[in-house]
Amino acid sequence: MTVLYWLRNDLRLHDNAALAALPPATTALLPVYCFDPVALGPDAYLGRPRTGPHRLPFLLETLADLQRRYAALGSGIHFAIGRPEEVLPALVQQLNLGEVWTSAEHTTEEEEAEEAVEAALGPQVPLRRFESLTLLHPDDLPIPIANLPLSFSKFRFDVASRTPVRPPLPAPRRLPARPAGLELAPLPTAAALAAALGQPALAALPRDRRSALPALGGGETAALARLHDYAVERHLIGRYDDTRNQMLGEAFSTKFSPWLANGSLSARQVWAAIDEYDATHGARSKGAMQLRLELLWRDYFRLLAHRTGADFFRWRGLRDQLPKPTKPDPAAFDAWTAGCTGNAFVDANMRELAATGFMSNRGRQNAASYLIHDLHQDWRRGAAWFEHQLIDHDAASNWGNWKYIAGTGTDVRDTAFDIPQQAKRYDPQGRYVRTWGA
Repeated sequence: MTVLYWLRNDLRLHDNAALAALPPATTALLPVYCFDPVALGPDAYLGRPRTGPHRLPFLLETLADLQRRYAALGSGIHFAIGRPEEVLPALVQQLNLGEVWTSAEHTTEEEEAEEAVEAALGPQVPLRRFESLTLLHPDDLPIPIANLPLSFSKFRFDVASRTPVRPPLPAPRRLPARPAGLELAPLPTAAALAAALGQPALAALPRDRRSALPALGGGETAALARLHDYAVERHLIGRYDDTRNQMLGEAFSTKFSPWLANGSLSARQVWAAIDEYDATHGARSKGAMQLRLELLWRDYFRLLAHRTGADFFRWRGLRDQLPKPTKPDPAAFDAWTAGCTGNAFVDANMRELAATGFMSNRGRQNAASYLIHDLHQDWRRGAAWFEHQLIDHDAASNWGNWKYIAGTGTDVRDTAFDIPQQAKRYDPQGRYVRTWGA
C-alpha cells in the first residue's frame, strides 16, 4: 500500500488516528502539507488575511517542529503551495500512490475542500477520512449527528454523559519511507508564501512582555511541554476553576488553545491528563470538572457545526432568530479593532489581542458583546476580525461563540453583557486596564 497523508489540523504524532492505522505492509508514505490560498487569503467580510500576523508564525513554528519529529521517525513532509484539489491529485499521479488519507473536518469550507479533493482524485484513488479532531468520536455518540440537541445542557447530560472518551493513541515508533522519485519541498518562509500567493508579506511582530501566553512557540514538542508543566509539574488543574476568569498572567488558564486549534495537541490528551490528575490527587476537584466542561463546550461547537452546516456561519439564528438590527459604521468598527472605543475595559482587551493574538475568554465575550449590542455592528465582521487576529483561531469555537453572543446560536435569551459590571467584577483594581492601557 502507498499512501499520501494530507496534513491539516492534525499536526502531531501522538493520538493520530491516521498514523495509527497504517498497516505494516505500507510501502510508502508521503505526508503533505498544503498552504491553501483560501485559508491564507482574504476573508469575505473585511478583506484581511484569514491567517494573520500571529497565527501564521505559530503555524510555521508548528510545521518546523513536526518536520523534525517526522524526520526522526524516518519520514518527512512535503510542503506545497496551492489548492489541495490541484496539488494532491498531481502528486498521486506523479508518484502512482494508491490512497489519500486525511483527518476529517466538519466546518463548511473545510468539508467542501475534502469534497473537491475527492472529486479530483476520481473513483480509482479513495480519500479515507479519520476522526482525529474531536474529544468524542462521532461514531461513539448514542444518537445520529442529525439529532444533536440545540442545547448545550441537553448535549452534556443526554449525549456526552453517555459517550466514552477514547484513550489517546500512542505515537508511532517508526514511519514508512517516503516514495522514491520526489525531492521534498522545504517549509516556506512567510515572505516566500506571500510572494507565491501574490499577497503583501505580514510583518513579524515581536513578543510583547505583557503577553499571557507562555513563551514556548508552536508545535507538538511545545504543546507536550505545556501540558506536562500545567498538569503535572505545577498541579494547576486543581485551581483552574478559581483562576479561569482572571485576565493577567500565563497560569490563570491552561493556554492549551493555540496547540489544540492546529492539532499539535488533542483534546483527548488533555482529558487523559485530567484523569491522571484525579487519580493522583484523589477526589475530583472543581478545577478538573470545570476543565472537562470547557472541553465539552469545544466539542459541542464542532459537532454543532457538523450538524448545521452552512447555517452555523449565517446571519440568521439556528432557531430562526433574527439578529438585532445593525447600524453599519466603519469608523465605529475600526475604533473597536484599534482599542479606541472609549470603553477602557473593551479597549484593553482589543489592544491585548492586537499585540499578542490572545485574549481571555472573559475578554472575548465582553468585546463581542460591545461590538454587537453597544455599537450595533454585524457580528460576522467581528468574527472575521478575530479569525484574522487570534493565534488560537478555531472556526467552530470562534464562530460558535460569536453566534451565541449575537443571540443567533442555540440560545434565544438576550446575551448582552453588562460591561461596566463585568469590569468591576473581573478587574476590580483596574490592573488589567492599566496593563493594556494606551
